[in-house]
Amino acid sequence: MAKEPDNVLAIIPARANSKGLPGKNIRPFCGIPLVRHATLCAGMVPEVSDIVISSDSRDILAAAAPDLAEHGYRPRLRPAELAQDDTPVWAVIRHTLADCEREMDTVFQYVVLLEPTSPCRKPGWVSEALALLKASPH
Repeated sequence: MAKEPDNVLAIIPARANSKGLPGKNIRPFCGIPLVRHATLCAGMVPEVSDIVISSDSRDILAAAAPDLAEHGYRPRLRPAELAQDDTPVWAVIRHTLADCEREMDTVFQYVVLLEPTSPCRKPGWVSEALALLKASPH
């Protein structure tokens, strides 16, 4: 009997109001908005079953819209209380994961965090990290 694939959720947290560099998540890097680097990477990781962008900005969600059809990401507007300067990313992950599991009626075995401010990551690195995690789950 073949083993069912793991459910892997890629979460891309992209807040609008950066104090250091306003609008950074939609600023182009090598001609592409930072948030799209994350969506494109997630779409090239074969282990990722679902992609979600969590943002407080419709502009950020729109900047990633070209990847909607090709990679099937799910845009999610997050509550204002999860979009503050001092909001820990863990709170955003926990909220997004719970919402996605409830909405999709599934349980994700793994969560991958792909922050837009790391545009030089390679999909293979994400796959390698998942393989290491799966090989040593404790």
